[in-house]
This record gives sequence, structure tokens and C-alpha cells, in this order.
Amino acid sequence: MSPKSKLFYVVSFLPLFVFCQKINFGIKGGLNLSNDKFEVSTLGNPINIITEIKPSYHFGGLVEFLMTDKKTHFQIEVLYTGNGTSIRESDLSKATDVKLTQIAIPFLAKFDATEDWSLTTGYYFGHIISAVEKDRFSGSSDAKTDFQIFDFGLLMGFEFKVNTKLFFDLRFNYGLPNFNNSTAFEENKTERVCKNRTVNYGVVYKF
Repeated sequence: MSPKSKLFYVVSFLPLFVFCQKINFGIKGGLNLSNDKFEVSTLGNPINIITEIKPSYHFGGLVEFLMTDKKTHFQIEVLYTGNGTSIRESDLSKATDVKLTQIAIPFLAKFDATEDWSLTTGYYFGHIISAVEKDRFSGSSDAKTDFQIFDFGLLMGFEFKVNTKLFFDLRFNYGLPNFNNSTAFEENKTERVCKNRTVNYGVVYKF
């Protein structure tokens, strides 16, 4: 990393250290329920497909900064997380499963609504590390080259405080870019759109 890059990161995070009252570290993990937006069109005409929820999981660590007003928190996480979807051409056809895994870095702002509940909003950056497609005949194939490497989007949800150490959170990930990279059907003028749509149910333990 260049000296200029290091200086940029120091300056970016300096306000968190200057204006925060307390820093907490923690770990988290939980369930993901993904139903990624998946659309296919030929010559601009949409093809009818059915998408279904794909379960997965997430785990990782976090750093939380409590501001001096004692009601605002900023949180940075590093997560190993999964998302994807199941795709059917009709209610009677077998599903094709698409499963993605990525390293995600969410940046969150949390606002205490009550003593026990906090509202959460922010954004995330994701680096896709694997993609597997399981076809209707139960055959699996590496589909990483069919997707872009990077993903990013918006986050919103809430957190429930059990005690000073244990928390539960619920979060919705709304991916912004089309991370499809497949060129398999370009000759047929067919386009695919894939966007992250995932609900996270998490358990958080803060040290």
C-alpha cells in the first residue's frame, strides 16, 4: 500500500477515534435467506422464470465505535457470507441452484431508538470468491467466471440488545450492480441480470 493510500485510510477513520467514547470488538454469525434478483431477456423481451429462496450462512468479526452522544454507533464488519437463488422455468420443472460466497465488508451506522432496539443503515462492499451452479440433473459446476468479482449495495435493519454482550440483528442486503458476467448466450441476444437480495438473521457477541 502506498504512503498516500495509508494516509487516506488514517484520515478517513480519524473522526471515529476522535469523537468516539468507547470501542467494542465482537464476533457474529447467522442465517442468510437469499432470493437474488435474477432476470433473463431475449431481444429486450423478458423470459418467464421463477426464483425461490436459497438458505446460506455468514460469520465474521466486527469493530463498533460508540459516539459521545451515547446513542450513535458506527460499525465495521468483515464477513464470510453466502447468497444465491433457485431458478425454475415453471412450477413443474426442477430447480437450478446458484450459490455464491463472498467476503463482505459492511459499514454501518446504528441509532438507538430505545434502550434495547437500534435502527441500522449503511452499505457494503463484497468480493465474490466462489460461485457454484447445480443444474436440474444434480450436476454441479464452477460458475465463478459467470459473475463479476465485486459487489456492493445498501443495508438496512435493526439490532436487539439482550444484555451488554449478546445481541440479535436482522438486516436486508440490497445489491446495486448487475454482477452477471456470463457471455454464453450473447449470440442469441440474451441478457441476464443478477443482483444480491439477502436477509441476514445474526447473533452478535461483543467483548
